[in-house]
Amino acid sequence: MPTVVEVPSLEELHVPQVKVSSAVLKAAAHHYGSQCDKPNKEFMLCRWEEKDPRKCLNEGKEVNKCALEFFRKIKLHCAEPFTQYWTCVDYGSLLELRHCRKQQKVFDDCVLEKLGWVRPDLGQLSKVTKVKTDRPLPENPYHSRPKPTPNPPAEGELKPAKYGSRLFFWNW
Repeated sequence: MPTVVEVPSLEELHVPQVKVSSAVLKAAAHHYGSQCDKPNKEFMLCRWEEKDPRKCLNEGKEVNKCALEFFRKIKLHCAEPFTQYWTCVDYGSLLELRHCRKQQKVFDDCVLEKLGWVRPDLGQLSKVTKVKTDRPLPENPYHSRPKPTPNPPAEGELKPAKYGSRLFFWNW
């Protein structure tokens, strides 16, 4: 008999969406990564440990809340330089940032001056870090199965093969 699966209610699943395009996300990625580092890593740790997205809804809501707050601050303080930057990225070839270094400099200067955020160095966000969390460790974090019993007993008497081994089928 199949087990009963508990599905979260629609109220639990409802969160305001971050409605931005890929060019906006790419243009803001460096600053977003440094500002929302903790909630993102907390969510990814939860997903890796739990292996069940239903158990990580609160962490996912925190990620979404951080992203919304991040874009609200950008819109409030540096809307014009950011708009110029992401439109350059959007109209450029393959969403490449290298064609928009002038706009990027203006945006980075605005963010540094008004919000105090320093653009992280290249490779800074991809370094391995240890995440400190208040969440308890799951009972079985690796979701390993119990070890099978070694050499289970054979049922019945084993007789040698009637026509020999399969390994020696071609015998010429």
